[in-house]
This record gives sequence, structure tokens and C-alpha cells, in this order.
Amino acid sequence: MRSRYSAYVLGLVDYLLATTLKAQQAGLDRAAISAWSLQSTWLGLEVESSEVLGGQPEHAFVTFTARWHDDGGEHTHRERSAFVQCQGHWFFIDPTVALQVGRNDPCPCGNGLKFKKCCAGFV
Repeated sequence: MRSRYSAYVLGLVDYLLATTLKAQQAGLDRAAISAWSLQSTWLGLEVESSEVLGGQPEHAFVTFTARWHDDGGEHTHRERSAFVQCQGHWFFIDPTVALQVGRNDPCPCGNGLKFKKCCAGFV
């Protein structure tokens, strides 16, 4: 989570896209992410908790609060984000990008399990 926050601060949109679940990357709005990143003054990140759930593949939750300032004033956003580890890398499971997958389809994280046995509980 800290690396993704830092990417917003530095305007590293490619990193933000690359660290989102591959099956969701095409649904991200690159221009909107870039605009929000570059038009904001980032004021801080507080990671409140992280919980690695284990299993294969590993899943985790990170609860955080991010603060920023833009033309609309100062803002605070608190979130509990889900992540999955695939091929040695952690990927953000974006709740705003729908996954086009059925319960019995292969999981889009690529681990070979059915979606219902893997990432379905984290979307």
C-alpha cells in the first residue's frame, strides 16, 4: 500500500496500473488516475493495519487512511483494500472495476483455482 501511495504522490501511473490485478487493468481510467495524482497535494498515509491471510495464493487486507488537498479542499479517504500475491508480486484487487468472471471460471489472478475458491471473497 505504501508503494501505491508513493506512486500517486510521484505521478507514477504506470506503476499504479501494473500493481492492479491484471484482469482489471484494462478497466482503469489512466487519464483520471493521472489527473488526480498530479492535481493533488498529497498530505500523508497512515496504514492502520495489515492482515496476511495465507493460503495459496496468499491474500491480504490493508486498512489505511490517505489525505490530500486539491481545488475542492482537504480530503481524507479510509479504505480496507484487498490484495492477492501472484508469481511473487502483490496486486491490488480494485473494487471499482468489475471482474467479468463467473463463480466457476478460472480465477483472474492466474493461480489455476476456480474464482469462487480464490479471489471471489475479496472483490
